[in-house]
Amino acid sequence: MSFDIIAEPTVKSPRDGRPKKGRGFSSDEAAQAGLTIDEARQMGLILDIRRRTAHPENVVALKQYMKDLEELVSALAKDVEPTKAKAAAAVDDLASLRAVKVTEVPLLVKAGIKSFEDLAYCDISKVANKTGIDEDRITAMVKAALRKV
Repeated sequence: MSFDIIAEPTVKSPRDGRPKKGRGFSSDEAAQAGLTIDEARQMGLILDIRRRTAHPENVVALKQYMKDLEELVSALAKDVEPTKAKAAAAVDDLASLRAVKVTEVPLLVKAGIKSFEDLAYCDISKVANKTGIDEDRITAMVKAALRKV
């Protein structure tokens, strides 16, 4: 993936025709790449609406930027799915302890306890404050988790 931080437009110097960095993409270049002005701005692209020229290399750069951005979004979406699976596995692990009630599991996960080790070595008073569960109940949970670890 050749993902740059932001796509940069190039324009041609009026004197000698050499390429140089432009202020932004023209609205014609965005339209040729299949973007509206609002979509381009939402993607973080800078548009120079005063510019009337449309250079083919800028259109290619915009299309590549859109392609790289879609790949990045799909890669990030794939990374989120395993995290949800891990969270579900943590809920199942904690719920497997006899000392932990099913209704208490979401409270423990919200407090940052996602495994037996987290529960076994937690600070009981802090977890009690975060979850609202009685310290005696949490002590019983910790003892049960210590047996599993």
